[in-house]
Amino acid sequence: MKKPSQSNWFSGLLALLFSLLLFFNANSSGNLSNMSGTSQVYDEMLYNIPVQLEYDQDKYFVSGYEETVNVHLSSANRIQLNLESNEDTRNFQIVADLTKTPLGTSEIQLRVKGLSTAVTAEIEPKTITVTVENKVTKSFEVEAQLPESIETDGYKVEKTTVSPKTVDITTGEETAKAIDRVIAPLSNVKQSVDTIKQTVNVQALDTKGQVLSIENPAPQVKVVVELSLPSKEVGLTVSPTGSPPANIEHYTFNLSEQKVEIRGTKSVLDAIDTIEIPVDVSNIKTSTKQKIKIPTNADYIVSPEEVEVTINPVFSGTSSSFSESSGQSTTTSYSNQELPSPLPSNEKPANSSSSSSSSSSSSTDSTGEEGVENGSSSVSAN
Repeated sequence: MKKPSQSNWFSGLLALLFSLLLFFNANSSGNLSNMSGTSQVYDEMLYNIPVQLEYDQDKYFVSGYEETVNVHLSSANRIQLNLESNEDTRNFQIVADLTKTPLGTSEIQLRVKGLSTAVTAEIEPKTITVTVENKVTKSFEVEAQLPESIETDGYKVEKTTVSPKTVDITTGEETAKAIDRVIAPLSNVKQSVDTIKQTVNVQALDTKGQVLSIENPAPQVKVVVELSLPSKEVGLTVSPTGSPPANIEHYTFNLSEQKVEIRGTKSVLDAIDTIEIPVDVSNIKTSTKQKIKIPTNADYIVSPEEVEVTINPVFSGTSSSFSESSGQSTTTSYSNQELPSPLPSNEKPANSSSSSSSSSSSSTDSTGEEGVENGSSSVSAN
């Protein structure tokens, strides 16, 4: 009777052990899962984060330092990391404390200020080099510095005006001693301008022409430079356009100006020898005068801006002995008339016989009279 009882007891104990094993195994898996879920870390790299300097700005002038650094952020809280990564929502600053820094050049440790405790930051680089000087303000006369292209392009400077002529420069005490001159550097200008007008920030230079550190923003001045552009004379040529009437063989042209003056940079002038003037000859049957604007562009200026062109049609069948000048004078005499078209060459003998013989038929007489009229117009034209 005892053996079945012992068997049941053993089976129950074994089942209990298996139950405990399964229980602890399930809890252990859950804990590991929770640990792995909370251990994920997010990263963000931020570039060009400005460095804030802490010092007495009324007493000292600081220069020679890197104004921005890079910052590596990391956090297990993705939302908080996003807030600090966004420029519009971030709370932290990169700070350099100079309140106890002596005059001269020093290396300063950077620190993060205002960062959430859920986020860590690493600054690259971790330090900056600064030069601390006593702050001074001195007056300097300003001179305009023209771009090199002015001389290269052949401009001649007629007059330069700087306003105001004198400015106050705030900088370090030792830097002020090194200032050799203060300039207003002008930027490059468009071609074919004869006056430069620019408002620019001044720069302080030492004896070697190197730019020195001064208070930002620097003083501004207005610079006006009057220039004389290089010039040359170029010839004019006519380029006919349009469709002339059928009885016009060609045209001759008489210009009121044979040459014009152009002004521009040396490189532009060197590339131009003549300027073509487009003249529309459509439907022109008599000597006609037109005022034509001389083509130009932003690269050069032309003077005069327009010329008068006399357009002279030369009709088909006109004597080939017409020179350009004689053709113009002949056609001009018929400025208010349209010259008729000459008859075909195979009808000209009939014209001659009809004018000398009285025995021709009535149809021949009629043709002869028309030929005499045409011959008289041609003679007048010649």
